[in-house]
Amino acid sequence: MLKFREGWHSFREGLDKGHIREYWIAVWGHAWEILWGAGVIGLVCTGLTLYYAPSRWILGWAVAWVFLVAGYYVWRPYHLRFTPKLELCSLHMVYTPTNAPNLQRRFVQVLVKCATECPLEECTGQLLKVSKWSERKGDWEHTALDELLDLLWSNKDVPSLTLEPGGDRRLSVFFVQQDLWRLEPWTDRRSLRMSLPCSPGGVFRFDVRVAAKDCRAEYMSLKVTVGQTWDALNLEMIGNEDLAKTSH
Repeated sequence: MLKFREGWHSFREGLDKGHIREYWIAVWGHAWEILWGAGVIGLVCTGLTLYYAPSRWILGWAVAWVFLVAGYYVWRPYHLRFTPKLELCSLHMVYTPTNAPNLQRRFVQVLVKCATECPLEECTGQLLKVSKWSERKGDWEHTALDELLDLLWSNKDVPSLTLEPGGDRRLSVFFVQQDLWRLEPWTDRRSLRMSLPCSPGGVFRFDVRVAAKDCRAEYMSLKVTVGQTWDALNLEMIGNEDLAKTSH
């Protein structure tokens, strides 16, 4: 009901501003192209009338169909432009200082882009789970981080925000710290239980979900290989098709 009221309000606003005239001009232009464009539908119909006299109701339905299709082609580009959509674009690693002297952290972040012309409200990111690769089993194993955690946005440290068109933001997934060999998700529930011990050569997979209000969620699986030093991390996006299916 709320969407219907919002749509009716937008329609009335368009009438008040005189946009309805521009709309009908656009519909007429598309209808003319459908009849006399590359499809030459109008020529075919004109030829048929030379041999068969169509009844009024057939002509009425034909005209209504042409204007219905024309209205769809006018509506569709605007619908796509303003349909909420986001994209997970790239991975980033950023060094940040801490309150302790000569102690640094390195954050792993994913760049989230608003891929539409309307703001994305209530944009949130969640860490679904973290898995560790087992050479013995040749498969991913569960870790203690096996339940959903709300991640925080870079520079804001909040779990939810509005993502503006052209105003891309980074979602912080986890960080490593200079004096600790641990992978710790960037969440407001930070504790020892919420971090994973790691060692050189360890391979982990972070399953991440990002969504917004009235927007389809996007999924990402991040493969992390730990190097020989605390900040040597090799990052790779891996397939997430199965993740998207099982997380609905």
